Amino acid sequence: MRRETAVILLLIAVVLLPMWYVALTSGTEGGGIGVGTGAEPVAVNTSSDLQPASGYLPGPVEVAVNQAGVVAWVALLGMVGVMVGTKRFLDRISHLGDSVVADGGHATVSVPPYMETESRRILDYVPAVSSRTGLLVVALLSWVDVSFAALLALEGLGPARTQFLGTYAGMLFLSLALTVLAYTAYFVPSITVAETRDH
Repeated sequence: MRRETAVILLLIAVVLLPMWYVALTSGTEGGGIGVGTGAEPVAVNTSSDLQPASGYLPGPVEVAVNQAGVVAWVALLGMVGVMVGTKRFLDRISHLGDSVVADGGHATVSVPPYMETESRRILDYVPAVSSRTGLLVVALLSWVDVSFAALLALEGLGPARTQFLGTYAGMLFLSLALTVLAYTAYFVPSITVAETRDH
């Protein structure tokens, strides 16, 4: 980790961690059904064998607004971290080969005509890795995609749509994103283009 990055992360932590501590240790629970209105909480019928809310996950519970804000901030920062990690993974995998751009600024491989024009030239062209590892990763992720798609379809068409429906949908979207990421990293060439613009 570079020194500048460490300093920035330290400053963010110094500002956010005290705020999050205060938020997590203060505040009141959010108002739900029967809270603060004098009404009794709604009872859940447990006499039926069909329990839509049952499953391996616990039921929803009330959290304070302050706590929900902390969770949202952590999720957003986590998403930023995932995006940065994805960009670094793409850069590392897509630059494993050697550049095929000559000293004159022209690629030594066949490229589409719109890539090299009078106002546009190729600065760097690294062919795709296309390795056996990439093929294996994409094939495995494709199998995962099909599996979660089948589970989601079976769960959606079944009589009891439980918490597994959202789990299967989320895992399907995640596996599809990972499949696109792996295919881009291993089978799409890395091309850097410079374009001259008239001001």
